[in-house]
Amino acid sequence: MSSTFVIHARRDWTFQLVLLGSRMRLEGWCDGPEGCCSAWMQPNEAPHEVAERLIGRPSCCL
Repeated sequence: MSSTFVIHARRDWTFQLVLLGSRMRLEGWCDGPEGCCSAWMQPNEAPHEVAERLIGRPSCCL
């Protein structure tokens, strides 16, 4: 299952929430040099908070 969203202030990024078993992962794609990055989400985290963290410090959980 997945759900895609964009942060209006950062339209160069596209994010997708992916449910894998009992875990949620946020994947982000950027038109710039960052490319694709992702992070595992904790149950108490909001997707926009994790997205802002990925924008500031791109990393990959894959």
